Amino acid sequence: MKRDLQLVVAGQAVRAEVRESRRSRRLRLVVRPGRLLEVTVPRGTGSRALKRFLGEHETWIADRLDEARDRAARSHTLGLGLPGSVVLAGQRLPVAWTPGDRAVAVLRKGVLEVSGPDPAAAVERWYRREARRLLEAATAREAARLGLSYSRIAVRDQRTRWGSCSTRGTLSFSWRLALAPPEVLDYVVVHELLHLREHNHSSAFWQLLDVHRPGWPAEAGWLRIHGEELQAYTPGASFQS
Repeated sequence: MKRDLQLVVAGQAVRAEVRESRRSRRLRLVVRPGRLLEVTVPRGTGSRALKRFLGEHETWIADRLDEARDRAARSHTLGLGLPGSVVLAGQRLPVAWTPGDRAVAVLRKGVLEVSGPDPAAAVERWYRREARRLLEAATAREAARLGLSYSRIAVRDQRTRWGSCSTRGTLSFSWRLALAPPEVLDYVVVHELLHLREHNHSSAFWQLLDVHRPGWPAEAGWLRIHGEELQAYTPGASFQS
């Protein structure tokens, strides 16, 4: 269960997303670039307890928000927010928008043609389709190379991980990997596939990664440098003037 909350932090208005969790035993704060402040609370937490908690942590919240803004400003080198364009597999594509009744995005002859009243939603749906296409192709190819099998692929907007592997063999990936260069997407795919052999980050896992993806440190480094920019990206930026 989620709800929005308006706060005043260090004299500035801040929107927060409050999420009730059955598993949570305490109140928790998370600050990420380009995202709302997240407040996770145990089920049944009252408004008085929530306000007291936020008041006690106001300085911490203000500092983390400042740090997030500074990190985002330093790391935004890909230009994902440039209006009139999108980035797919590390390549910039022009966007052409026309009015229409339905929000649709289609790539034709190197131009992303977008129509409808909600172009941002159309572009995000397009990204998710492209992400699935790219991820399914990469996963099938790498699984065959590694001699591994998986049950299915899920494409989501994961906030803390680029990919994950369940004990049942489901591989989950962030659709935002569609923006990254192909070798970076391939690295995440191999990383998660190898968890089918070693479902942890033990030394045995990293040895497997060294053998089957020797160039992974550079690819993981790309994500460390540009990951916040990918997470902060909103498809609506393509239509800002």
